[in-house]
Amino acid sequence: MKYLLQTSPLVYSAIAILILYQLNFTSILLAGGISIYWIITHIITIQKERNLLKEGSQYFIDSFESIRAPLTLVHTPLKIAYNDVSPENIRKELSLAIQNIDCLNIHLTRLIDLKQLFANTEKLNSSEYELGAFIKNRITSLKTHAANNLVGLNIKTDFNYASVWFDQSKISPVIDKFIKYAIDHTEQKKTITLLITSNPEYWQIKITDFENKKILQCYKCKNWQLFKRKEELEYNFAKNIFCKRLIKMCNGKILINHSSHTIALKFPSKDSPENVHQHTAIQIESNPAEERTDTLFGKDSQKRNSTKPLVVLADSNKEFRLYLEERLSKDFIVKSFENGLDALECIKEEYPDLVICDIMLHGMYGNELSSKLKTSGETSVIPIILYGSHIDTGQRSKRESSLADIFLYIPFHVEDLKTEMNVLIRNNRFLRKSFLERIFGKKFLEVEEDKISDEENYGLINQVKEFILKNIDKENLTIDEIASELYMSRTAFFTKWKALTGEAPKYLIYRIRMEKARELLESGKYSVNVLPEMIGLKSLKNFRHKYKEYFGITPSESIMKKQ
Repeated sequence: MKYLLQTSPLVYSAIAILILYQLNFTSILLAGGISIYWIITHIITIQKERNLLKEGSQYFIDSFESIRAPLTLVHTPLKIAYNDVSPENIRKELSLAIQNIDCLNIHLTRLIDLKQLFANTEKLNSSEYELGAFIKNRITSLKTHAANNLVGLNIKTDFNYASVWFDQSKISPVIDKFIKYAIDHTEQKKTITLLITSNPEYWQIKITDFENKKILQCYKCKNWQLFKRKEELEYNFAKNIFCKRLIKMCNGKILINHSSHTIALKFPSKDSPENVHQHTAIQIESNPAEERTDTLFGKDSQKRNSTKPLVVLADSNKEFRLYLEERLSKDFIVKSFENGLDALECIKEEYPDLVICDIMLHGMYGNELSSKLKTSGETSVIPIILYGSHIDTGQRSKRESSLADIFLYIPFHVEDLKTEMNVLIRNNRFLRKSFLERIFGKKFLEVEEDKISDEENYGLINQVKEFILKNIDKENLTIDEIASELYMSRTAFFTKWKALTGEAPKYLIYRIRMEKARELLESGKYSVNVLPEMIGLKSLKNFRHKYKEYFGITPSESIMKKQ
């Protein structure tokens, strides 16, 4: 007991130390727990605010997108009223309204692009663009901002036409911000010259002789660049996180040369393969069915020596024609002409898969060339893409008279052109095959190769088909007339035709009449009453009966079905 009493102070001290240690440990745990709880609560609050902001931004963008329909309904009547004959003072007011609606449309398009940007924040959807046209469009959208600041904008290029790849929705905000900074930091009544250069590796927008140093506040030098003693250093946007992220995604650079006072925005000319939307090339299969279809719709002497589609290109602008020819030659066989008459001669001789032409051509205007091709029974099925300028006077009447399948406004993007070409060629080949199957039966194109080797038979079928179509309005078209056209006796023609197709020629006449009737009805340009006379059946009652017998529906039902 005495021993315990003697040592008790030490024990008490140890116990006291243990108690204090335990209390400190508990306090630390408590403090740590409170800190973790605060951090988690703070993170949750921030996330909720971010979600709320994201939802608000999405609602804002969706609301603007919904404005497009009523805006269009306002825009269209105004343009119609402007084009009609009206007093000069009213035309000025309408012109101002139309210009402002066009401006609103530009902003709406940017917001919709922004929506796509948020939906695919890490994905690039790159396409091929003609650089000069793209930059001019961007400058046009910024001219109002420059005019408000009393600043002029000029463009100089070291190329005529340049092909580059990028994601337009992501690169446009960067370019706009870059040029806006220059406008905002340029003295009034001065002009900014944008030098656009391009080569196979990169393209850039450079602003030369820039003296206002305040613009440097808009950019921040990359930290690792500060240790380099170079005249030209790489910068980034200082106070714009959005554009900073976009320029990184697009592999762009902002380069400032302090000695020459130049600022450049630089991008690669060809994006990485995984980011580029690969164009699917069309190949024409080399088989008896395709060869037979080509022969029946083209010239007897025509021979396809490549799986690539043959395209005739006509444009009097040599530089643009060579640019298009270069861009298209990878996927198509391109024969180009600057003269419309030369192009027409080639088309009749070669019978191409597609024709592309500008409205303004030497020798013959593009709309006239297109009209001649479309109104000729020999070339009417060849698809045609016509293009022209927005500001061309009489655009509407030229487009209507041309009968072209597609009309594109300049500037257009090469990838858009390729897409239209692919669609037209595929549709055309399908319709040609479908037409032959409807006329001659499905087994007509499935004959074994050794049974269709006689090219004279192709020519005979083609001549008969063309003669019937040319004389389809004749009610009493006879086999004797067809035989006479072929310099054959009626008996010889009948025998040869029956051996070739397995049926009498009169059934071919009947089928062609019916198929032509359906084509005219579905075009929406003709009423049922005028149709019989156009296809050689003078009696309306007889026409209705034969049409229903052939298709299983009445002519009126055929029109309603198409609508």
